[in-house]
Amino acid sequence: MTHTPQNWYVVVTGDLKSSRRLKERAEVQEELKNALRIVNRRFNEEIVAKFVVVRGDSFQGMLSSPRYLFDIYLVFFENIGHQFYLGIGVGGLSTRLSENVGEIDGEAFHKASEALERAKKDNLWIVFRSKWEIDEIVTCLLNFMADVMWNWTKRQREIIIYFRGHGENREAVRLASRNFGVGERSIYKTLRTGRYHLWRGAEKAVMDSLNREWFKSEIEPDRVDKVSGEGVL
Repeated sequence: MTHTPQNWYVVVTGDLKSSRRLKERAEVQEELKNALRIVNRRFNEEIVAKFVVVRGDSFQGMLSSPRYLFDIYLVFFENIGHQFYLGIGVGGLSTRLSENVGEIDGEAFHKASEALERAKKDNLWIVFRSKWEIDEIVTCLLNFMADVMWNWTKRQREIIIYFRGHGENREAVRLASRNFGVGERSIYKTLRTGRYHLWRGAEKAVMDSLNREWFKSEIEPDRVDKVSGEGVL
């Protein structure tokens, strides 16, 4: 089955930074594989082609929408103990669907590849590429968010991710206080020094923009038949 331009997908391509110079390269690769397993399990309903390791230190997968893009980034951030570049491409396909991302090609993949190359060239955390006019704004906001995250201390990261995963409210503060054995004031201070609310506002702005553009385009992606591997409507 051929795909019309209306059948759009989101391709995510990543690459570990300067990984060949790592002394603990094998350990980091295992962390990457574990992160991919978590993503594939947790976001199974949104994943069209599973995230896999490609070319040793790179990884790639395909989503049916941008809905959970930053949640997926957070899983990578939390589970890979090494910095990485990310290229995100939105577009159509020129091949049939497959659960094997290596068997698919098309505009979405080309844009993701271009995005990753720019990220490496300009030393950016993330680059976003689509046909929309919001690419640079989204790229800028995503890099602000990533830069904030990669400057968190280990303790800040643990507390903030815990707070995010438990409702982002007063009860989440109480739970974090008990879980980390510190006072509630300490949790609030961590959120403040980690610029969490500013970061969260940027995330909401990015995702609102992406979802608005996605649905405004009336995009209805095909899905892959998990049994036969064929594209289905």
